[in-house]
Amino acid sequence: MIARIAIGIVVLSACVMAPAALQSQRGVDVMALHEDGVGPMRLGRDFDEVEHLAFRTAGESASSGIGCNGLAEIRYHGTLGGQAVGVMAMTGSNHIETVEITLQQPTAARSHDDCLMLRDRFAEPFLARYGAFDANWQVNKPVSRETLARTGPVLVEARWFHRGTDCYISARYGDLRARR
Repeated sequence: MIARIAIGIVVLSACVMAPAALQSQRGVDVMALHEDGVGPMRLGRDFDEVEHLAFRTAGESASSGIGCNGLAEIRYHGTLGGQAVGVMAMTGSNHIETVEITLQQPTAARSHDDCLMLRDRFAEPFLARYGAFDANWQVNKPVSRETLARTGPVLVEARWFHRGTDCYISARYGDLRARR
Protein backbone atom coordinates (compact mmCIF):
# COMPACT_ATOMS: atom_id res chain seq x y z
CA MET A 1 0.00 0.00 0.00
CA ILE A 2 2.75 2.48 0.93
CA ALA A 3 4.63 1.52 -2.24
CA ARG A 4 1.53 2.30 -4.38
CA ILE A 5 1.11 5.66 -2.69
CA ALA A 6 4.80 6.46 -3.25
CA ILE A 7 4.55 5.47 -6.93
CA GLY A 8 1.38 7.55 -7.23
CA ILE A 9 3.13 10.59 -5.76
CA VAL A 10 6.11 10.16 -8.13
CA VAL A 11 3.83 9.81 -11.18
CA LEU A 12 1.71 12.80 -10.09
CA SER A 13 4.84 14.91 -9.51
CA ALA A 14 6.18 13.98 -12.93
CA CYS A 15 2.87 14.89 -14.57
CA VAL A 16 2.81 18.26 -12.83
CA MET A 17 6.48 19.08 -13.46
CA ALA A 18 6.75 17.87 -17.10
CA PRO A 19 4.56 20.61 -18.62
CA ALA A 20 6.41 23.27 -16.61
CA ALA A 21 9.79 21.97 -17.79
CA LEU A 22 8.57 21.76 -21.36
CA GLN A 23 7.13 25.28 -21.19
CA SER A 24 10.38 26.70 -19.81
CA GLN A 25 12.29 25.26 -22.77
CA ARG A 26 9.66 26.48 -25.24
CA GLY A 27 9.70 29.83 -23.46
CA VAL A 28 13.32 30.48 -24.50
CA ASP A 29 13.44 33.65 -26.59
CA VAL A 30 15.43 32.48 -29.62
CA MET A 31 16.37 36.09 -30.43
CA ALA A 32 17.34 37.31 -26.94
CA LEU A 33 20.77 38.96 -26.99
CA HIS A 34 23.27 37.80 -24.36
CA GLU A 35 26.91 38.61 -23.64
CA ASP A 36 27.87 35.28 -25.23
CA GLY A 37 25.32 34.75 -28.00
CA VAL A 38 21.69 34.78 -29.06
CA GLY A 39 18.84 32.72 -27.57
CA PRO A 40 20.10 29.17 -26.99
CA MET A 41 23.12 29.76 -29.27
CA ARG A 42 25.75 30.64 -26.66
CA LEU A 43 29.53 30.45 -26.88
CA GLY A 44 31.07 27.54 -25.01
CA ARG A 45 27.84 25.55 -24.69
CA ASP A 46 27.70 21.88 -25.61
CA PHE A 47 26.79 21.53 -29.31
CA ASP A 48 24.33 18.66 -28.75
CA GLU A 49 22.55 20.58 -25.97
CA VAL A 50 22.23 23.71 -28.13
CA GLU A 51 21.06 21.65 -31.10
CA HIS A 52 18.35 20.05 -28.96
CA LEU A 53 17.24 23.45 -27.58
CA ALA A 54 17.23 25.04 -31.04
CA PHE A 55 14.96 22.34 -32.42
CA ARG A 56 12.63 22.62 -29.42
CA THR A 57 12.43 26.40 -29.41
CA ALA A 58 12.91 27.48 -33.04
CA GLY A 59 10.57 24.83 -34.39
CA GLU A 60 10.30 24.38 -38.11
CA SER A 61 13.09 26.78 -39.07
CA ALA A 62 15.82 24.89 -37.18
CA SER A 63 18.33 22.75 -39.04
CA SER A 64 21.76 21.30 -38.35
CA GLY A 65 24.55 19.53 -40.19
CA ILE A 66 27.99 20.05 -41.67
CA GLY A 67 28.32 23.48 -43.27
CA CYS A 68 30.23 24.58 -46.35
CA ASN A 69 33.34 25.26 -44.25
CA GLY A 70 33.34 21.70 -42.85
CA LEU A 71 32.19 22.73 -39.36
CA ALA A 72 29.08 21.45 -37.62
CA GLU A 73 26.36 24.10 -37.68
CA ILE A 74 22.96 24.78 -36.17
CA ARG A 75 20.68 27.32 -37.87
CA TYR A 76 17.30 28.93 -37.45
CA HIS A 77 15.45 32.03 -38.62
CA GLY A 78 13.82 34.81 -36.66
CA THR A 79 13.18 38.51 -36.40
CA LEU A 80 15.55 40.92 -34.67
CA GLY A 81 14.78 44.62 -34.49
CA GLY A 82 11.90 44.11 -36.93
CA GLN A 83 14.18 42.54 -39.54
CA ALA A 84 14.35 38.99 -40.90
CA VAL A 85 17.59 37.33 -39.80
CA GLY A 86 19.27 33.96 -39.79
CA VAL A 87 21.14 32.70 -36.72
CA MET A 88 23.93 30.15 -36.96
CA ALA A 89 26.17 28.54 -34.35
CA MET A 90 29.32 26.72 -35.45
CA THR A 91 31.78 24.37 -33.84
CA GLY A 92 34.92 22.50 -34.77
CA SER A 93 34.87 20.75 -31.40
CA ASN A 94 31.76 19.85 -29.44
CA HIS A 95 31.27 23.35 -28.03
CA ILE A 96 29.87 26.44 -29.74
CA GLU A 97 32.77 28.55 -31.00
CA THR A 98 31.03 31.19 -33.14
CA VAL A 99 27.50 32.57 -33.29
CA GLU A 100 26.57 34.59 -36.37
CA ILE A 101 23.41 36.58 -37.08
CA THR A 102 22.89 37.60 -40.72
CA LEU A 103 20.46 40.03 -42.27
CA GLN A 104 18.20 38.15 -44.69
CA GLN A 105 16.37 41.08 -46.35
CA PRO A 106 17.14 43.58 -47.72
CA THR A 107 20.61 42.70 -48.96
CA ALA A 108 20.89 44.99 -51.99
CA ALA A 109 22.72 48.31 -51.89
CA ARG A 110 23.68 50.62 -54.76
CA SER A 111 26.76 51.88 -52.96
CA HIS A 112 29.04 51.26 -50.01
CA ASP A 113 27.27 54.08 -48.12
CA ASP A 114 23.88 52.39 -48.72
CA CYS A 115 25.36 49.15 -47.40
CA LEU A 116 26.53 50.97 -44.27
CA MET A 117 23.02 52.34 -43.74
CA LEU A 118 21.68 48.76 -43.86
CA ARG A 119 24.37 47.74 -41.35
CA ASP A 120 23.52 50.57 -38.99
CA ARG A 121 19.80 49.71 -39.02
CA PHE A 122 20.62 46.02 -38.50
CA ALA A 123 22.97 46.94 -35.63
CA GLU A 124 20.35 48.89 -33.64
CA PRO A 125 19.45 46.02 -31.24
CA PHE A 126 23.16 45.37 -30.57
CA LEU A 127 23.89 49.06 -30.03
CA ALA A 128 20.89 49.34 -27.68
CA ARG A 129 22.20 46.38 -25.66
CA TYR A 130 25.98 46.99 -25.71
CA GLY A 131 26.40 50.71 -26.48
CA ALA A 132 27.94 52.65 -29.35
CA PHE A 133 30.56 51.15 -31.62
CA ASP A 134 33.89 51.41 -29.81
CA ALA A 135 36.00 50.45 -32.83
CA ASN A 136 35.38 50.83 -36.55
CA TRP A 137 37.73 49.85 -39.39
CA GLN A 138 37.70 48.96 -43.05
CA VAL A 139 39.33 46.20 -45.11
CA ASN A 140 39.52 46.54 -48.89
CA LYS A 141 39.59 43.26 -50.78
CA PRO A 142 39.71 42.64 -54.53
CA VAL A 143 35.93 42.11 -54.83
CA SER A 144 34.56 43.78 -51.70
CA ARG A 145 34.92 46.56 -49.19
CA GLU A 146 34.36 45.35 -45.64
CA THR A 147 33.54 47.72 -42.83
CA LEU A 148 33.78 46.19 -39.38
CA ALA A 149 32.66 47.69 -36.10
CA ARG A 150 32.70 46.41 -32.54
CA THR A 151 30.07 46.89 -29.87
CA GLY A 152 30.61 44.95 -26.65
CA PRO A 153 31.31 41.29 -27.51
CA VAL A 154 29.89 41.60 -31.05
CA LEU A 155 31.61 42.27 -34.36
CA VAL A 156 29.20 43.84 -36.87
CA GLU A 157 30.20 43.67 -40.53
CA ALA A 158 29.02 45.24 -43.76
CA ARG A 159 30.55 43.66 -46.85
CA TRP A 160 29.74 45.51 -50.06
CA PHE A 161 30.63 43.90 -53.38
CA HIS A 162 31.88 46.38 -56.00
CA ARG A 163 30.59 44.64 -59.12
CA GLY A 164 27.03 44.25 -58.07
CA THR A 165 24.53 45.47 -55.58
CA ASP A 166 25.13 42.78 -52.97
CA CYS A 167 25.56 43.80 -49.37
CA TYR A 168 26.29 41.12 -46.76
CA ILE A 169 25.44 42.19 -43.21
CA SER A 170 26.27 40.13 -40.13
CA ALA A 171 27.04 40.23 -36.43
CA ARG A 172 29.30 37.66 -34.80
CA TYR A 173 30.05 36.52 -31.29
CA GLY A 174 33.35 34.69 -30.90
CA ASP A 175 35.10 36.47 -33.80
CA LEU A 176 38.68 37.17 -32.72
CA ARG A 177 38.72 40.38 -34.78
CA ALA A 178 36.24 41.81 -32.22
CA ARG A 179 39.11 41.96 -29.69
CA ARG A 180 41.06 44.34 -31.87
